[in-house]
Amino acid sequence: MATIKDIASRADCSIATVSRVLNFDETLRVSDEKKQTILKIAEELQYKTMRQRSKKTKFKFAAISMYTKLEEIQDPFYLSIRLGVEKQIQGKNIELVVLNDVDGAYDYSLLRGVDGIVCIGHFTTSEIAEFEKSTSNIVFVNSNPNPRKFDSVLFDGVNAVEEAVQYLYDNGHRDIGYIGVKSIRESKMMDLAEHRYDLVKSKLMELGIYNENKIYRGGKTHKDGYELMNRIISANHLPTAFFIGNDSMCIGAMNALFEHGIAVPEDISLIGYNDITSAEFVTPSLTTVKVYTELMGESAVNLLLERLDDRDVPIKLVTPTSLIVRDSVKKSA
Repeated sequence: MATIKDIASRADCSIATVSRVLNFDETLRVSDEKKQTILKIAEELQYKTMRQRSKKTKFKFAAISMYTKLEEIQDPFYLSIRLGVEKQIQGKNIELVVLNDVDGAYDYSLLRGVDGIVCIGHFTTSEIAEFEKSTSNIVFVNSNPNPRKFDSVLFDGVNAVEEAVQYLYDNGHRDIGYIGVKSIRESKMMDLAEHRYDLVKSKLMELGIYNENKIYRGGKTHKDGYELMNRIISANHLPTAFFIGNDSMCIGAMNALFEHGIAVPEDISLIGYNDITSAEFVTPSLTTVKVYTELMGESAVNLLLERLDDRDVPIKLVTPTSLIVRDSVKKSA
């Protein structure tokens, strides 16, 4: 199938010029002779625009999660991204196949004939090589394994940490602990967990309140947060506030505190991460960092469609975060 790049090469002009001519951009300053040359070459190569192809072609996309189905339920961050993918293809001529991790492996046969892949999470080099056997149109969400080759959709993790820690500090907290996520499969998540820890450490050091003894590696689930907080309480190492790596763990930690008669936020303040649906409805409602996960999934689909329309320059898209202030933080005396 001919591409805009093929036409540009034969017409001796830029890809952008070809694209604008084929889309009849009246503001383009180029000679009529050059326009005719481009249109003639496009006709000879039987080039079809994305709009023309989509009328006749049903695309097939795959959404691949680094999580198992059970893990998606326990920590719905990646599930929410996938739902964004599914929402964005509604009404479009696109078939979607979904692959989850099953015992550390994927059924690559399901990728046969796909036009594009949305990879949700972190993947090993060997897994990525298998994906590429099916298509070169791959978008990574919440990871960026090769910025020179693949599109990616990330969120602003720097701002997320900055806002959360600063909010605790502005509320008078000087004894701030951090419970970071810890992957079930370190080979896939090591860089993410360490990067966020580095951001937290840097911010706490900037404020002059970093204490290594109040930094913990957690897990990912409600149960992980519950069990770790029980150990922290038993060791009598409670700070006045905790920033916790995801909402599921934060809610589990809150339950442990409640069982020990430690009130949130009267005795200890908590901030979570991700703003999952239940964060608003626990008691007290959870102050948390909102990551626009559905938007990330929707954006990944849009990037794939652009790729199919012959964009060959990789794009890194960074979505914003927001601190959602609710009831789990109180000013420190």
